[in-house]
Amino acid sequence: MEFTIKQTNIAKGVAICLMFAHHLYAFKDRLLIGNNYIPLIPFINVELYIGYFGNICISMFLFLSGYGMFLGYLHSEKKLLYYSINKLKSFYLKYWLYFLIFVPIGIFFFPKVTFWHSNQVRYSPDIKIFLENFVGWSSTYNSEWWFVWNFIISLLFLFPIYTILVDKNISFLFFLSILLWYFGSRINPYGHLGFIYWQISFALGIICAKLNFFSSYVIKEFDKSKWIVSFVGVLLCYMVRTKLEQKTYDFLIVPFFIYFSCRAVKILNLSKLMAYLGKYSFPLWLTHSFFCYYYFQNIIYSPKLSPLIFILLTTMSLLSVLGIELLGSYFIKVKNLFLRNVLSSKP
Repeated sequence: MEFTIKQTNIAKGVAICLMFAHHLYAFKDRLLIGNNYIPLIPFINVELYIGYFGNICISMFLFLSGYGMFLGYLHSEKKLLYYSINKLKSFYLKYWLYFLIFVPIGIFFFPKVTFWHSNQVRYSPDIKIFLENFVGWSSTYNSEWWFVWNFIISLLFLFPIYTILVDKNISFLFFLSILLWYFGSRINPYGHLGFIYWQISFALGIICAKLNFFSSYVIKEFDKSKWIVSFVGVLLCYMVRTKLEQKTYDFLIVPFFIYFSCRAVKILNLSKLMAYLGKYSFPLWLTHSFFCYYYFQNIIYSPKLSPLIFILLTTMSLLSVLGIELLGSYFIKVKNLFLRNVLSSKP
């Protein structure tokens, strides 16, 4: 398989769908009284199992980030540290755009929203809390933004170090990341030091990019296999993860799950849809939990039937993202036009 930008977007599309399923179906304790879903199959809650498996999306996004950044750096002419800083800048600009739209909505229009199992108000206008969330140090405004700080560390520190190491000794980088993961498994993976635990998926993405994993002999042999192998591969990834200790060994499963799921998506003729969702996966991650948890949970769960809830969340999140992206593009054009006029008017 030639792992192009389109394939990356397809994989991100699969990951964002798994994230939606994870947050919709796996956390009944986060639902307000009266909000629930009706399983598609009455006698077995398949959605719950998919929701639990959906947590693999974290390792998928980290793997794809490491993979894409390494190849992007190879094709760029920028110095390594400058490349990382530039990526961090792009990340923050996008994050701040959505932050400055959705957080004030919470502060002004949803001041009574509280933390789960608590009476403490979530959207505090306190300047210290606001700034801590703004830079990504805290995620009290949106608990699903805990990943922001981990990703910042990956962009600014881990990528330059791991890129240097992968060129010098791939084995050393692999064993170093394994060692960090081992010690990281003893700390809170969702805290400020959680990047020590999650970094192994990011490192493996860099290593697989270096080794051209998706063009390797093993993958080429799978490419020759019949269509049924793709679905069996996806099922095996699910079964192996279920047998193991949930997310602990995701980094071993993710490269193969990405490959098999991309093939399965192609067979089902869903490539365009997944690639489209994957293109907006970052802003979809930033926005969807405001709809399914904090602001409009009653609306999202109103259809009751699980597939309709999923479709409604995807539709509302995507429409909001498209609107904000269009607005952002408009302001960029206005800014550029203004700067050109100012510069051209100078004597």
